Amino acid sequence: MNQEQNCTKQANQYDKIIKENLEVTLPALIRDVLELEIFATEELPDDVQHTKERKPDALKRVTDMLGNTYVLHLEFQLSDEKEMVYLMAEYSIMLMRKYKLPIKQYVIYLKDNKPLMPTFLDTADHKFSLILSD
Repeated sequence: MNQEQNCTKQANQYDKIIKENLEVTLPALIRDVLELEIFATEELPDDVQHTKERKPDALKRVTDMLGNTYVLHLEFQLSDEKEMVYLMAEYSIMLMRKYKLPIKQYVIYLKDNKPLMPTFLDTADHKFSLILSD
């Protein structure tokens, strides 16, 4: 067994031990370590893996006239999709992770009516916006 396999096996063992004991230790961890005052909790499924294969409409590595290199991502949209901002945020993270370059994204709306889809996310932990061209 090589060193990488050994480290992975050891990490998996730690994860198993932590998860087996978490139900008992979590309240104290939340209170004493995280210093959160929680009134109620509700168990959520802990498997958030979601296999995604995304195929962007247009994806190019470009260098502009100023010498800036980035990934240009275009999506052509026929419907006023209220979830588009989440989709584009997912694309952005996936593309940054893969290419390690800045990402410039544009949604090109192909209908005559004015789109009403949200174009930004603004939460305490996430800020994301997309450019919507209509």
